[in-house]
Amino acid sequence: MIRWGKIREKLREAIAAESDEKSLAAGFAVGVFFSFTPLVTLHMVLALIVAVVLRLNKVTTMAGVWVNNPYTMPFVFYGCFRLGEWVLGIRIAPPSFENYTLQTVLKAAVPYAAPLFLGTTIVGIAAAGLGYMVVYRIAVKVKSARRKGMI
Repeated sequence: MIRWGKIREKLREAIAAESDEKSLAAGFAVGVFFSFTPLVTLHMVLALIVAVVLRLNKVTTMAGVWVNNPYTMPFVFYGCFRLGEWVLGIRIAPPSFENYTLQTVLKAAVPYAAPLFLGTTIVGIAAAGLGYMVVYRIAVKVKSARRKGMI
């Protein structure tokens, strides 16, 4: 059985232990960056590893990972792929298959890797920078309001 009180207590400890604005904002930015990578099954793991190594806020890191979610990923990845094609100055034709085997699908996917990784890296860096600025400003305002006794 899930003990919600224990989970809530752990979340409060995590937030209180790492409540400096830069850690909160940087954790969110790391999560946002990884949310845009095409390594879908590894988003949370990679972001958490970076957050632990750099001692960033893990709660905001996990929140950042969900900025790009399963509902938005197809559209984001398509746009990032097209951006990568544009930056590389190439245009890749849609694949055609004579038969659908793992080998033919993987072979057809190879030309799409470079534009997709380049596009998602560019968009991920831009989104992470924007996310950092927004979360940092919010964290500064909230911390200031707490000091003044407004919250």
